[in-house]
Amino acid sequence: MKKFISLLIVVLMVTTMFVGCSPEEQQSEPPSEEETPEVEEEEVKTLTVLNWKGYGSDADYSVDVFEEMYNCKVEHVYFTSLEEMLTMLRTGGLGTIDVLLPNSNVLLQAWQEGLIQPIDTSKMENYSLLRDDLRNFEDAIDEEGNVYGVPWAWGTTSLGYNPEVIEEDITSWKALWDDKYEGKVAYFDDYNTAILTAALYLEEDDPYNPDLEKVEEALLDLKENTRTYWSSYDDFLKPYGSGEIVIGNMWVGLASTIYRSGDPVEYVYPEEGTVGWSDFWAIATDAPNPDLALKWLDFMSSEQFQTDFANDPYGAIPSNVNSLESLTDDLKKAFFIYPEPPTNLVMQASQDEETKQAWLDVWNNVKAQ
Repeated sequence: MKKFISLLIVVLMVTTMFVGCSPEEQQSEPPSEEETPEVEEEEVKTLTVLNWKGYGSDADYSVDVFEEMYNCKVEHVYFTSLEEMLTMLRTGGLGTIDVLLPNSNVLLQAWQEGLIQPIDTSKMENYSLLRDDLRNFEDAIDEEGNVYGVPWAWGTTSLGYNPEVIEEDITSWKALWDDKYEGKVAYFDDYNTAILTAALYLEEDDPYNPDLEKVEEALLDLKENTRTYWSSYDDFLKPYGSGEIVIGNMWVGLASTIYRSGDPVEYVYPEEGTVGWSDFWAIATDAPNPDLALKWLDFMSSEQFQTDFANDPYGAIPSNVNSLESLTDDLKKAFFIYPEPPTNLVMQASQDEETKQAWLDVWNNVKAQ
């Protein structure tokens, strides 16, 4: 009898346990580790950009917008010269850098050395909106038609002067060699620009392959008029502001700075032609994020970005034709592309080592005498 009562108590206890537990309470028990689903966090990629500091790509209107568009991070690595940029790629940059900004001087050299890779422009929405002449720049395309550079911004190194001192209209590079401006000329201290400008003055049939003896003689003649060889904004602006120089070849950015400050300046495109340059976006060989890199190139080519960049005081002339056409007349005047941009451009281009050295020798000889 006692055994029966004990068994009955056990049964009643077990029954009470299950009856007193609601279905909701039963389901509230945490699942075992085996039943717990793993939630994978989406990887946030980091795009590494190699560029000049303060040159548009690291501005809020580029980094913040791009990061939000593609849920990524953008980090910048800076160079201070084009040669430094190439050296950084050669000495460990490949495999860590995604995109970079070579200009028309070194683009050919970069892809011939294998530092940058072909770009599938068919996957870009904005590539067709870029200027035809810049898209077809010879140094950006190999013999098979592979594209290595997407044109971004461009400008000129042309003829500028103070119209309050020089009242005549100047339309030729010959003005720099005019005796009336003895000791009043500023000339850009860059061998490539120096040789090209002298070749245009001499009206050489091929400015990229001029008679270097004639070029050197012309540059030595010009030296009698030259007050300073400049290489930075301050080098030009200070003597220009004080009246020590009144004429010279200058970057369009320099002319724009003077114009926007309200000081007098005329910036003209000589009849013989104007030295032009363009910066190109490229994708580094072994880029860690090639798909995101292509999206960056497309964003940099967009009307939205190019218009924002043009309105930046440190911006440049857009390559996107829609952006170019949408600029206000005041901004076009500030860039000296009103009513139309120049068309007679001699673009700075890459050179083989022999030609580069020959040009350097000429320029160094001129400055040494």
